Amino acid sequence: MAYRSGDMVLTFLCDNIPVIGPRFKNREEAVKKARQYLAGIDKTAGWRRETPVIIEIKRQDDGQYSIMVEGFQHSKGKLFIIDELFLKRFCRGLKKKMFILTCFVEKVDELECLVLTEGLGAVLYAPYAINKWRS
Repeated sequence: MAYRSGDMVLTFLCDNIPVIGPRFKNREEAVKKARQYLAGIDKTAGWRRETPVIIEIKRQDDGQYSIMVEGFQHSKGKLFIIDELFLKRFCRGLKKKMFILTCFVEKVDELECLVLTEGLGAVLYAPYAINKWRS
């Protein structure tokens, strides 16, 4: 089952590992964005791919939440803007302290997950506690 919030999708693979990312109607755009994610991670992580990340969740003025990922030495970037229910589902899925970042393609009756069909995704290890977000 996939959960949606705006343009974001959350689903779970195997042993309930969260897979999160934006959804696109155009497959080429989705593949391009997934490759940009991977290139960005390669650039910032360099050879230190085992570096864990810290997930920080901030409440926005509009009542939604942004997920910030910090790691790879000094970089920090905002990944998503999501609602509270979506955020709770994502946080519950972080029991294994990792998640997969990828893109999804919206088709007529299904969602294509590019990590499954194209191998385009990044496994991010997040062993540190998520900052409190119920403020």
